[in-house]
Amino acid sequence: MTYSVNQEKVLEALIAMNTAAINLRLYPPTNAMIIKTIDRLHETFLNLFEESDSVIFAEAERNLLITGEPLSQKYLGRPQVAIFLTLMINWGIKSLTFVKGLGKNELILFLETMSKKPEEQSKVRLSQIISEGGMPHILFNQKIYVAKDQDHQIVASLEIKDEDIVKYITSEDPDVTVDTQRVKELAKDPEWVARIFQSGMQSIVEKDGTASNIKLSDGMLHMLHILDKVSENADKEKISQLIAGAIGNMDAELIAVTLTKNIESLLENRLFGDIINNMDFEKFEAVAGKLRQVMDNINLENKGADDPRITYIQQAYRHIMNTDKGTNLQHQIQERHAREEEEKKRKIIYLKETSSNILNNLEKSAPHETISQTSPVIVQELFSEGEKDTAETFINRLSDKLISDNTDMRAEVSEALVKILESLSPEKRIDILTKLSGKLIEWIKFESTYNISYSSICTHLRDLVQGWIRDQRFADAYPIVETFRLISSNKLQKNEDIRSVASETLREIASDATLDILMEEFRTNKSDKRNETRRILIMLAEFSVNRLLNLLKESEDSSERVLILNLIPEIGPAAAPAVIYMIKQDIPWYYLRNMVRLLGRIGSEEHAKFLAQFLVYDDYRVQRETLKSISSIGGSRRGEILLEALKKCDDRIKANIVTTLGFLKYRDALKPLIGLFTSKLKVSEEEKVDLQGKICLALGHIGDREALPFLMEISKQSGILSLKSYHPTVKAAAGKAVGWIMSKS
Repeated sequence: MTYSVNQEKVLEALIAMNTAAINLRLYPPTNAMIIKTIDRLHETFLNLFEESDSVIFAEAERNLLITGEPLSQKYLGRPQVAIFLTLMINWGIKSLTFVKGLGKNELILFLETMSKKPEEQSKVRLSQIISEGGMPHILFNQKIYVAKDQDHQIVASLEIKDEDIVKYITSEDPDVTVDTQRVKELAKDPEWVARIFQSGMQSIVEKDGTASNIKLSDGMLHMLHILDKVSENADKEKISQLIAGAIGNMDAELIAVTLTKNIESLLENRLFGDIINNMDFEKFEAVAGKLRQVMDNINLENKGADDPRITYIQQAYRHIMNTDKGTNLQHQIQERHAREEEEKKRKIIYLKETSSNILNNLEKSAPHETISQTSPVIVQELFSEGEKDTAETFINRLSDKLISDNTDMRAEVSEALVKILESLSPEKRIDILTKLSGKLIEWIKFESTYNISYSSICTHLRDLVQGWIRDQRFADAYPIVETFRLISSNKLQKNEDIRSVASETLREIASDATLDILMEEFRTNKSDKRNETRRILIMLAEFSVNRLLNLLKESEDSSERVLILNLIPEIGPAAAPAVIYMIKQDIPWYYLRNMVRLLGRIGSEEHAKFLAQFLVYDDYRVQRETLKSISSIGGSRRGEILLEALKKCDDRIKANIVTTLGFLKYRDALKPLIGLFTSKLKVSEEEKVDLQGKICLALGHIGDREALPFLMEISKQSGILSLKSYHPTVKAAAGKAVGWIMSKS
């Protein structure tokens, strides 16, 4: 195949492609004219593939190359060539290769895409089609060569592009190849090398802009090694200076990381020193600081000294600090440290004098309104300067003034302490609170005037108590909880605002997490601290009683139930509302009996009337427990309540109620008791004898002479309304009762 024949056939294909692309903008692919054009184009390519396995179109310096050869002069002026060339340029296509095996479907897909305007979405579409393999026999932007003579080849663009070299030195495109001899020729120009380096860095940043400085530095190091190699015959002194100037303008951290990459040998051992020389002193100080920071972190983490990376870091730091700038920096650091040390001494003296003046004024009972503003600053500064003992002594002496007859002084000091506590870290705050807790408890008890500082200190004590309970320091927590209980229950009388704060603090202390810990130790005694938790649960009272009642209901361990039944009465009246609430629920008889028993131990006279309903409860055991509880808490209303119940209660409980009425000497029960004696009872003979005997004894205890005729008649062994004699036990009881009444006359 001759030169002209080959290009002529390829040109036929080019013209056919132009025509098809233009027509596809006007007609669909199914149009007869389009089908005919595609058939002709495909036939042309098949003829070409008989002579060659591929047909290549390439653009170089706005010239069209065909199968690696510049286009013949006879074809250069043809408009179809210019149109096709413009199409390639607009689509960003450097080379277009059609390979043997090309199918019509591929041609249609290619021409449909190329017929559109090369907007961004279309370019994305073309890229997508290429990546998805929709045109396997059409290759885009493959590197090609053009024959110049028998002994040489040059890149198709006729000159190496900077962008290709950047891709090469950054390894951005692993498939890119360059003429290294030509690159070495170009590298003789130091300015060109510096420009390539800067372009390479820009490319790395654009590609990996969010990457770490370590990754960016690795990319830079890779470039530097390649540039060092290709510039072996160049002015490396000048190249080193130019590249060092570019690096010196980078971020201090990136420079620091780069210096630790063992770059001393690059560019004839010049680059490291040139980077140092090209940095201004401010940048140098920042870089040195970054390296020092890395070394300090290494020491903290105790990394192995045999790690080569650590060796490079230490070597880089020593190297820069041995330079003139490094020596100058060390002098400046020493001078700065000396100034800072002197300033620190003066500052500590000032802080001690100021804190001493504040305390002296307080000793004179002359608080100043700025104490609450000044004290937190002084304490913070003392801690920051390492004067922990001085700071704590100041806080301790300041807190001594919480117990003072001077209301204004207490207010000023408490406000100062609150601000000090809030200025500290959580760990330091807990430490100070622990040391002050005794004084703060005394102040909480002593203070009679509510203010925001009172509430704030209660909140801090709440946090302290919860922390102690988490750590199972129950004995330490108890005095604080007890103090809030005393105030909340008004055993320690305070105004309504203070009582409200105390009650709310108790409620917050009794969080679910806190109660979980307390209940677990109370139940299991794992840490042998059951008694300590018991005391706290008692102080939490209404905030812990529901947990205790639920456990009492659910527990299958009798010893555990006994523990709770003994603990709740120690809570006292504060537990009564919760117990009453439980009684009102639909609960089993045995749990109801326990609730009635508890109310009988913690309730008041007003609760006796509430309990009366259970004297007629279905279960005799509940009735019996109710009678005990009413007897215990009923007070002056017991007789009235029991007498009313006597009319409706189970016959089995009547004897017990009768005995109780007798002990109460309840005068109003006299006639009802006589009526009960003579009534028809639905009980066994034995139970009847017992009840009648107890009625006689109860009448004797009441001691009213009005009962004498009735009792004397019984004791004569004949009934009042019949000739029947009474049981000897009943007669004996009646006789005894007569004796008691007569003895009182």
